[in-house]
Amino acid sequence: MLEADGGFWAQALNGEASQAAYTVWGSDGMVGAPVAEAGGSGGFEFPSVEEMNTVLGLWKDRRASITQKKNQIVSAMAGLTQLADDQDSQGYLQQARDSLNLLKNQHDSMLSFIGDYITKLTDATNAKHSDEEGNVAALKSKSEN
Repeated sequence: MLEADGGFWAQALNGEASQAAYTVWGSDGMVGAPVAEAGGSGGFEFPSVEEMNTVLGLWKDRRASITQKKNQIVSAMAGLTQLADDQDSQGYLQQARDSLNLLKNQHDSMLSFIGDYITKLTDATNAKHSDEEGNVAALKSKSEN
């Protein structure tokens, strides 16, 4: 359903769906942010340790934010109580529990992914730091000779 005038996508990206995403995920620029362009100069420059530490901090902040939201979901799940014994009330309560459980599972999955990514990024940062220290030491020894 891709219309020339934007149609569905214009509404999805600038309308209620976008606003709902900001409500759930926050307005830190990650929702609707442009993606990097492919190609470019054709080369890749590995970021500095400082840049990697900045990115690592952002991922740790994201993990803390998702953890906080997951805790709110768990709290909401704990607060669900049956209002009546009729079948409809029981059904609505079960649907609410199922929905919140799925949302909690999604947050668990995101936290697992982010935890793994932080570990890999930390390992890469440590390796880069070791390489930089080795290069500095090699340059010092050459300049002393």
